[in-house]
Amino acid sequence: MKPLVIALLATIFLSACEKTSQVEAKPVLRPVRTLLVKTVDVSQALEFTAVVDAVNRADLAFKISGNLTQLLVKQGDKVNKGDVIAKLDDTDLKIYVAEAQAHFDTAMADLTRAKNLAKTNYISASEFYQIRTKAQSAKAQLASANNNLDYSRLRASFEGVIAKVYSKNYQEINAKEPIVRLHDLSEIQLIVNIPESIMIHLKKNAAQGVVSATFNSIEDHSFPLQFSEVATLADEHSKTYEVIFTMKALDGYAILPGMTASVSAQVALPHHENKVQPSFYLPSHTVLKDNQGNYVFVVNKHKNGVGKISRKSVVIGNITAQGIEVFTSFTSPVSSGSNAGLQSGDHVITAGMSKVSAGSLVKFTQTSDLATTSTKKNIRDIL
Repeated sequence: MKPLVIALLATIFLSACEKTSQVEAKPVLRPVRTLLVKTVDVSQALEFTAVVDAVNRADLAFKISGNLTQLLVKQGDKVNKGDVIAKLDDTDLKIYVAEAQAHFDTAMADLTRAKNLAKTNYISASEFYQIRTKAQSAKAQLASANNNLDYSRLRASFEGVIAKVYSKNYQEINAKEPIVRLHDLSEIQLIVNIPESIMIHLKKNAAQGVVSATFNSIEDHSFPLQFSEVATLADEHSKTYEVIFTMKALDGYAILPGMTASVSAQVALPHHENKVQPSFYLPSHTVLKDNQGNYVFVVNKHKNGVGKISRKSVVIGNITAQGIEVFTSFTSPVSSGSNAGLQSGDHVITAGMSKVSAGSLVKFTQTSDLATTSTKKNIRDIL
């Protein structure tokens, strides 16, 4: 009986030890905190500095010479089309009109008599033609005198604002000498210079309405631009092309020629021309370094609720208040030319890196915060 009891107790003890061993053999998965790397847009947001100008602008000048006696506007004045802006001394011009009128009246009277005489053959056909020619010449001289009198008034060629006054009263003015500059500010244009490498791509995107402008003095607002025109000949020195965008004037804001603006354009460049690698900002402690270079740990789904750790080499950029800049895919010499770097969809471990290693299994739910993207580059970065 005693040996039987001992045997039963031994069996129970061994069974308990086996269960304990099985429980202890089951690993405890460590939860990890991650950031999700996700590309929002495959295009690049490029910024250009633009100079504002009026769509319609003109330097107004007299067609004749003379003494400027009345300058009727000053800088900043608004004028309507046809308004008189300045006047020349017209004393002599009025005399010329009176003389031309007298010559014309005499010539027309002679022509009337010649017509009556020609009907009765009192004058020859050649004499009649000479009289008619004199009448036509007198008519042309009268029209010229009237035109010169009208030219002594300088009128606005369109509705706008006087941007600059070049002359003063009582100056002797030459024909075609600018008197004032007139701007039509109902619509403005923004002029940018763009390198040939992205010229064609910007032009395509401009038609899709993805170009906008911002002004330093107008915070938190961007304004859509319309593509207007492009120079087909590059600048000799900068080798850039002038591109012009337009926009309507802004109510409540005086956007004037000569001001500057930032023009942003979403440009989808082909991969081989895409010199600006998208990047992300990660907490600086997530990027580790050893003799093979900088790297991060990422976790991939292994099975339901379980992730597997892997190591990824990375290229880092600037360290900012947002964190350390980490670029996306590149060719890694450590990985024998294979594609390295972060990819859209990667979950980067941000806590407990010292307690994990490549191949480790962790508790993983695929719920991650988004990493801050940094795909917006100034045009200077890609030239």
